[in-house]
Amino acid sequence: MNSSVLTLLALSAFAAKSYPVDGIVVAVDPTARTMLVSHRPIGKYMGAMMMPFRVENAAQLTGLYPGVRIQFDLVVGKDRSVARNIRRSGGADVEIPPPKEKLKIGDPIPDFRLTDQQGRELRLDQFRGKVLAVNFLYTRCPLPDVCPRLAANFATLQRRFQQSLGKDLILLSVTVDPDYDTPPVLADYAKRWSADPRGWRFLTGDVAPLAAALGEVYWTDEGSIGHNSMTSVISREGRLVAVVEGSGYRVDQLAHLIARELEKGTRELEEEK
Repeated sequence: MNSSVLTLLALSAFAAKSYPVDGIVVAVDPTARTMLVSHRPIGKYMGAMMMPFRVENAAQLTGLYPGVRIQFDLVVGKDRSVARNIRRSGGADVEIPPPKEKLKIGDPIPDFRLTDQQGRELRLDQFRGKVLAVNFLYTRCPLPDVCPRLAANFATLQRRFQQSLGKDLILLSVTVDPDYDTPPVLADYAKRWSADPRGWRFLTGDVAPLAAALGEVYWTDEGSIGHNSMTSVISREGRLVAVVEGSGYRVDQLAHLIARELEKGTRELEEEK
């Protein structure tokens, strides 16, 4: 290899910079070999935002789905950038096996019959045509970085999607302590978070089937309740489209997942016209 080629290779290597990225997948396009990612700030390069990344190895897109947390190396050259070394990063607060009934992305959500904070019976069919975001919490949760954070995130979403709430978007917070969290208790909790009952419902009753379907596992431990904090996004057609594990996600990442699902419905209505 002559010296000029070596010089070019050296310059190329010197010009490319690599940055570690931590984010949540919003969409995957294997054909275009890209993934849409809502990422945290990338040190010395860019702030937190949602943007598409072209991957160097298309095979690394296998197994990714909306909501999964990943890390990768963003290699930026003079004319292009690529994502390398993509790997899933555990985002769950507690690593425990998922229930056998846990749905896969794209599966239909089984019907449920639960009661909200105002004592109204709710079923899945009532929300056809609306995007749902579902999390699990309980009012006696003693850990500020778990249930209160999950509720605070939904409170932020309620403000962010104020125009869509109740009309195109419904937030559902399901208790994992249904024996204690009766409708009156949930009503008090809802007031604490200024929840709009038209678009943010707190549900109790036989929550076990829905929890199992969405991968939520909970248990009693020395008088308190432990759980793995799954947050799911459900399409207007009643199918699971995204899952975010744990309570440590950035609220804008969940907002990006919801916004994308809301946009799908808007585009479909425009196409029908």
